[in-house]
Amino acid sequence: MKTILITGAAGNLGTAVVEKFLSQEYKVIATAHHATEIQAKENLEIVELNVLDEKACRDFVIELIKKYSQIDAAALLVGGFAMGKLEETSDESLQKMIQMNFLSAFHIVQPLFSHMKENKSGKIILMGAMGALNPAAGKNMMAYSLSKSLLFQFNGLLNAAGKELNVNSLVIAPSTIDTPQNRTAMPNADFSKWNKPTDIALMMFEFCEGKMNEEVIKL
Repeated sequence: MKTILITGAAGNLGTAVVEKFLSQEYKVIATAHHATEIQAKENLEIVELNVLDEKACRDFVIELIKKYSQIDAAALLVGGFAMGKLEETSDESLQKMIQMNFLSAFHIVQPLFSHMKENKSGKIILMGAMGALNPAAGKNMMAYSLSKSLLFQFNGLLNAAGKELNVNSLVIAPSTIDTPQNRTAMPNADFSKWNKPTDIALMMFEFCEGKMNEEVIKL
């Protein structure tokens, strides 16, 4: 049985990703800020974790490796969002977005990547955003777009470091994800054009199974 770590597992996308991997007989370690946000199920381990705490993340990953011997994959879904043009972007808002969207993944990857390299096997999934790739789309959410852009650079560095060791990283960059919150915020939008969480979860599973070799997927 393969093992995957999923952060941000209580969110709309996280819930779909957890369900997908459980349905494919993975052992799933799901983290959330509050463990009660996730329903207990077979082959699902639920852990409370503050992904902004570097030491807590390192200790958590080390304990996971001791417990399961091998962590095959990680889907790092924690993130935050904020609107704001350049003139509206403070140091504080930029630092908050970098913490939520970049450091939340970095804190997990740093100890986990070494483990995967030693095993010569591993898949890492990061959640980017089209606003980080498309300046016209990202200009009105400056801090958010800048923070997400770091994940694309990080992804390239990870793939360069893991290339010869069968350790691969993927950034999925969606536009709008079809969630109840987004439907409420944009009631007049064409929901049929939005990305379904279940479709994104399927892409993640196929990547973890070696069925796709892309480093970046734009949705």
